[in-house]
Amino acid sequence: MLLEDLGNVIKTYRTRLGFTQNDLASALQVSPQAVSKWERGENAPDIAMLPALSELLGASVDTLLCSRWREKRTVEASVVFADMENFSDLAMALPPADLAIALNTWFYPVTEHMLARDGLPIKCIGDELLCVFVGERHRERAFMAIFEARTAVTAPTRFSIASGPVWMGPLGHPLHARPDVLGGTVNLASALQPWAKRRAPSLVAASAGAVDPVRSRLSLGFSESVPVPGSAEPATFHEVLGIS
Repeated sequence: MLLEDLGNVIKTYRTRLGFTQNDLASALQVSPQAVSKWERGENAPDIAMLPALSELLGASVDTLLCSRWREKRTVEASVVFADMENFSDLAMALPPADLAIALNTWFYPVTEHMLARDGLPIKCIGDELLCVFVGERHRERAFMAIFEARTAVTAPTRFSIASGPVWMGPLGHPLHARPDVLGGTVNLASALQPWAKRRAPSLVAASAGAVDPVRSRLSLGFSESVPVPGSAEPATFHEVLGIS
């Protein structure tokens, strides 16, 4: 294996996913300079980092080492939705320009706290932010970001989180494609939002897949078995009060 070949594989898979070098560095918790050196063939990732790099890029270790080449973009991740409470009332009360200012004032601290824990902001959907955490300890980092963001915003905000496999890659016409995430985990995180809205404002709602592996670090409130559209089995939803 030549370092130049490894660098080409990393760059190819990274760009196909729509990630920048900074995005990849944040997800792996290394410096952007390290990623740049990998892609230029000047250095190689530590062998202990190959599983995380493989999972993030959706490329097997064999592929990274240039023994096989295949398309695979499914990774284990934690998907977070943040939703401003009572946005509809605000939209009716404010002129459009003032509404944009209010919304950006809310988006900024939420996004900054996601970035601080190496989350990848994917897109804004009206008054919702979709963010994904991949790599080591993605659940813990996501929960930490949620509770840090929760204390930073003044507007009541609901957060939801689900963990599991997601597909990551560009979606849309090639001239307008943007990085996105798809799969049942994303749908589950989205389904948590209306459940949280019915239960209480400013709720942090989580799926069992997000909670169970890190349950010992979480303080939980009520839980409920909830039917999920498209799923034959109900899902267990949890209120999360904090993370130690």
